[in-house]
Amino acid sequence: MPETTTETTQPYDRAAIFHDNGPFNPSFMREAIRTLFRTLPLDPDEPQGWSDRRMHAALLGLSALHPRDEIEVMLSVQALSAYHAAAACWRIGMNLGPLSGNNTRHITTACSAARTFDTMLRALERRQAKPLAIPIGRPATRTWEDAPNPTEIITALEETCREGHGQPDPNLTPEQRAAAEALREQQRIEKENEGLDIANTEGILPGGGMILTENPTPQQAAYMGRRLGLMYKREIEENRRKGITKMPKIRGIRPGDLIP
Repeated sequence: MPETTTETTQPYDRAAIFHDNGPFNPSFMREAIRTLFRTLPLDPDEPQGWSDRRMHAALLGLSALHPRDEIEVMLSVQALSAYHAAAACWRIGMNLGPLSGNNTRHITTACSAARTFDTMLRALERRQAKPLAIPIGRPATRTWEDAPNPTEIITALEETCREGHGQPDPNLTPEQRAAAEALREQQRIEKENEGLDIANTEGILPGGGMILTENPTPQQAAYMGRRLGLMYKREIEENRRKGITKMPKIRGIRPGDLIP
C-alpha cells in the first residue's frame, strides 16, 4: 500500500506585521503604531501595567484585522482610533453624574464614533473581499536592513522638488553660492519694496518692520500697508500648509503696534 504524505503549513502569524523583517517596511509600521498609541485614552495616574496592557490590546486589535498592505494598515488604525474615541466618550458620558446636557453630548459623540468604527470595518471588509486572501502560514518576509533611512528619502525629495526653482547650481563654489544667495535675497527685498520711497521713509526697523505712529507720513503709510499685506500673505500660505482654507481675520492696528 503506497504511503501517503500529509502537507503541513506553519500557522498564520498575526504578529508578523510587527517584525523588522515582516511584510511591511518597519519605518511605516513604527509610525502606524505611534499613530495608534497616540489615540489611546491613557491616564497618567494609572499603574504602568494598566497602560501597557491597553497598548498591547491595541496591537492585538490591529493584528486581528489582518492588514495585507499599507492601505489596510491605515484603515485599521483609523478604525481602532474611532473605537478608542467611542470608548472614551462612553466613559465620560456615563460618569459625569446626573444626566444633563454634558452627559448627552458625550454620549452622542460616542455613538457617532461607534458608527465611524463600523463604517471603517465595512470598508476594510469590502477591500479584503477581493480575490487576494490572507496567506496560509506567515506572510512573505523581506529584508529591510538596506532600506533607505526616512531622513535620506525626504532630503532627496526636497532636493528634487527644488530643481528649477531658483536654487544655486550644485557645482558652484561656497563663495559663489553665498553670492548667489545674497543676490536672491536682495532681489526678494527689492520686489517687496517695489514702488516704495524707502530712502525717504523714516522709522524702518533693522528687521524691516515699523512701529505705527500717531500721524504716519505718506511714505510710512505706504510702507506699513505693504508690510501688512506681506504679513497676511505669509499667514495665508502657512494656513494652507496646515490645510486651513479660511481667510485670516483682518485685525485692527493702533499707534504703538509693531508692523512686522
